[in-house]
Amino acid sequence: MKAVDAARHANAARTRYQRVINEFVDDFRRASAEERMALVRDPVDGPGEIEGLVAAGTPTPEWVDGVGSPRPFFAFPARSFALRLRLMIESPPAFRARNTFVPASYLSRA
Repeated sequence: MKAVDAARHANAARTRYQRVINEFVDDFRRASAEERMALVRDPVDGPGEIEGLVAAGTPTPEWVDGVGSPRPFFAFPARSFALRLRLMIESPPAFRARNTFVPASYLSRA
């Protein structure tokens, strides 16, 4: 699944977006270097929460630089101040730069 498709499908899945994101991450991790570049070649359109999440987790083709969430987006339900603060602190820089907050291990799946 390409990054652009992951963003589109994740937005359509609404609250169940994480399954789509996980599928994209799994596909990306299994891919060769050449296949990875093909997965992220097509740009994800516009600012948005899911768009920022997908862009933050990919290598940096040109389109990634202009994509981010217009408001803070927590990829996990972070209702408490303590959890929000933790995610803001431990999010990898590529995610924080896009106003998207995830656990430090977000891209590491067993």
